[in-house]
Amino acid sequence: MARRRAEVARRGAVVEVLPQYEEGLRGIEEFSHVIIIAHLHKHRGRPLVVRPKRIEGAPEVGVFSTDSPDRPNPIGITIARLLKREGRLLYVEGVDLFNGTPVLDIKGFSPKRCPASAAAPWWAD
Repeated sequence: MARRRAEVARRGAVVEVLPQYEEGLRGIEEFSHVIIIAHLHKHRGRPLVVRPKRIEGAPEVGVFSTDSPDRPNPIGITIARLLKREGRLLYVEGVDLFNGTPVLDIKGFSPKRCPASAAAPWWAD
C-alpha cells in the first residue's frame, strides 16, 4: 500500500501523503474526522495481559481490550479530527501515533460507523 508518514506537530499531527496518492484525497476535507491505519514501527510485541496506562486503579486486562501499542501485530488504527487539508498534507489532532509512523491507509469517518448502543468499561476512556 502507499507509504505515508505522520509527523507530530504542536497541536496534533501532519499526515503527508506521497505525491502519487494525492488525488486519492479528493473530498476528504468534507469529513470532520478520519480513520488512520498505520504500521506500528516501534512494535515490541509484549505480553497479552496489560494494565491500562494513565488510569489509576484500572484492572489487568487482555491487550485487545486496550489501546496499548504493545500488540501481537504491528497494525494501529486511530480516529483523528481533520483540521484542514493543504494539498497532500492533512492536519489532524487526537492521533495516538509516534512521529514518523508509516500510515497505510486513510478513510473518512462517518457517524454511521459508530453504533448508538456502543459501550465501554469505566477504565477505557
